[in-house]
Amino acid sequence: MSVNSRNIQSASSRSGSALFFVKTLITLIKVEWNMDLKKPAVIAAAGLQIAAMALLSFLTQPHITPKIWNSLFWLVLILCTLQAVSKNFLGISRSRWIYYNQLASPTAILWSKMLYGIVTMLMLTLINLLLFGFFMGFPIQHIQAYFTNLLLVTAGISFVFTLIGAIASKANQAGFLAPVLSLPVILPIILVGMKASNKTINPVLVSSVWKDIALVGALDFLILVLASALFLPLWKD
Repeated sequence: MSVNSRNIQSASSRSGSALFFVKTLITLIKVEWNMDLKKPAVIAAAGLQIAAMALLSFLTQPHITPKIWNSLFWLVLILCTLQAVSKNFLGISRSRWIYYNQLASPTAILWSKMLYGIVTMLMLTLINLLLFGFFMGFPIQHIQAYFTNLLLVTAGISFVFTLIGAIASKANQAGFLAPVLSLPVILPIILVGMKASNKTINPVLVSSVWKDIALVGALDFLILVLASALFLPLWKD
């Protein structure tokens, strides 16, 4: 067999593996969606908490300053979305873990949970943003920088919540363990993200905001690498 033939076969094999991986991800995400449709209480509760917190923030601070608006926005988002995102693993029993292990590889399971977590987190973030904008206005001056930062921070939070949910699901009282483990881990992302958000509120956009946004992206990548490295031994346990 010639070298060109072997290269073509190798490329075809990689292409087929990638296509199968994508199909597996889509199937697993559909499974998560169907489960949420059957039991929407967690996500509905998160949306209700966000609405209540936004209303309380408006009632207590009717003439809110932009920086306080930004701080309250992130606090409400973190506290109200933890259970909704980390539930992707917290609701899995040992028998279901074994069942998933027969359906797909650990990498596919992890990525499907993370992708679905991002979708859930973005939906709740949009609800939070709309409610804060409705009750207290929208003080953001630089839309592009703000939404780029918002997307990266939201993705990082969902990565952390999903990974910590996977770790906590292996222990007793996982519902209490997940918040304890998650909040310290997301602090660097939140602090840098809030710093960048405060800069997008100012009328003059300083160039350092893009350095902060790049740092958030680097933290997201680091979390992904750690999740890929830690999940495989956790899955085999």
